[in-house]
Amino acid sequence: MRIDGWTLALQAINVLILVWLLKRFLFRPVTDAIAARQAAAEALLADAAQAKAAAEAQQAALFARDEAFAQEAERLRAEVRAGAEADRVRLVDKAREEAAALAVQAEAAAKAERARQQRVLEDEAAVLAAAMAGKLLGRLPADSTTRPMFDTLLDRLRSLPEEDRRKLAQGELQAVTPQPLSEEDQARYVASLAETLPELRLDGFRVEPDLIAGFELRGGHALVRNSWRADLDDLLGHVRQEADHAGG
Repeated sequence: MRIDGWTLALQAINVLILVWLLKRFLFRPVTDAIAARQAAAEALLADAAQAKAAAEAQQAALFARDEAFAQEAERLRAEVRAGAEADRVRLVDKAREEAAALAVQAEAAAKAERARQQRVLEDEAAVLAAAMAGKLLGRLPADSTTRPMFDTLLDRLRSLPEEDRRKLAQGELQAVTPQPLSEEDQARYVASLAETLPELRLDGFRVEPDLIAGFELRGGHALVRNSWRADLDDLLGHVRQEADHAGG
């Protein structure tokens, strides 16, 4: 077989034309389609990666939010527990303080009641003693008990400074005795008082059985006592002071 050069050249040209046509009308669309598909796939992969990153970021944010919620809830629970414990301690302390205050009040009330009962007993004892003493002394002559105590009262007056005796005699005084005195005894007492208090103005005699025994001078500006009633009052006051001191 003889190969013609022109035929070979034409065949080559035909092949080139065919290749060009295939490349232009077949290979390029296919290549473009493949490239488009590849670009679309890459875009899908990029979108998927972006969506995955967004999902992971959202998941991390949700996890962080849940963690923050959990921490906040724990903090609130701790605050509630601390507040409840503080309230419990405060209530317990308040209850203890109230109980202590009630105990103190009860002790004070009991002490006051004991003191009141003690005073009642002392008053009753003083009244009984005064009644017994008055009954016994009532059997004796008035001057036998009044005179010794009057002499003691005179000694007290004589021991006063001159200035005090003058002040004592400036106003009217009344003599008080537990039993009525005869006019003779009254005159004797007035004379004895005048020797000690020359300026004394005596406004008569008065009888008070509660004195039991003794002699007193009373006035608006002065009181001179020497009687069993005064001694009993002083003794009772001293006993009460001792009882209050012991109770305090």
